[in-house]
Amino acid sequence: MKRIILILTLFLIIINMLTVNALTKVNEQDIKITASDGFSLTAKLEYPKLKGKKEYSTVVLLHSLGYSSAWWESLPNELLDRGYAVLLVDFRGHGTSVYNSKLTRTSWKNMKNSAFKKYPDDVISVIDHINKENKRKYFNNWILVGSDIGSVTAVLVANKINNKPKAIVMISPVVSAKGLYAPVKLAELDNTDFLSITGINDSNGKESENYLKKFAQTNFATYVSESKSTGMIMLKNDKSLSKVIASWINEYLK
Repeated sequence: MKRIILILTLFLIIINMLTVNALTKVNEQDIKITASDGFSLTAKLEYPKLKGKKEYSTVVLLHSLGYSSAWWESLPNELLDRGYAVLLVDFRGHGTSVYNSKLTRTSWKNMKNSAFKKYPDDVISVIDHINKENKRKYFNNWILVGSDIGSVTAVLVANKINNKPKAIVMISPVVSAKGLYAPVKLAELDNTDFLSITGINDSNGKESENYLKKFAQTNFATYVSESKSTGMIMLKNDKSLSKVIASWINEYLK
């Protein structure tokens, strides 16, 4: 009897491993576009290999100031394992989005606020490119996740784009950053819910969260991570945070 139970247990473990491995096999599409001012923008679209699937629910990830889309830790894989497509955008001046119209390497450290103000349009340009160049549909059912400057950019993208996201996740939210200002545009999003995430020592994020919450027209949920860090680094120091975010997203995109 014990031998039968052991065999069944091993069988279930193998089936589970095969299922997980199947889900983690992904297609990757490198995206390179030129902004209206000639700046080169890069992004990566990842989605599970599911035969015959013509439409995906999608999560757009917008990174912190000074980082890049390579810093999202386990969150992209957590989302891919749940069957979602993931769009990882490198803001101009970050990651591989660093060449201006003259092909001169440009860092965010040397950019003026006028350049940062182009972030929302840059993200929308990437989304428009994907919609135009792909037969599959990715943005009929979607969510934005942004960290610090990525969070305010997410609000501005959602406000400006025609097809609104279902919800926005803000990690270490900010009221304003580099000339980008969130409150007024957040107040205009009357069909978009929010999740705000701060660390236990993230006093600036908590202050911004309390202020932004006053402008929300719909549900504004909050979550305190056990991490003592801020921004994307919370995902590294709090290994459970990716699952928390993915589970919250799942309530909107399932």
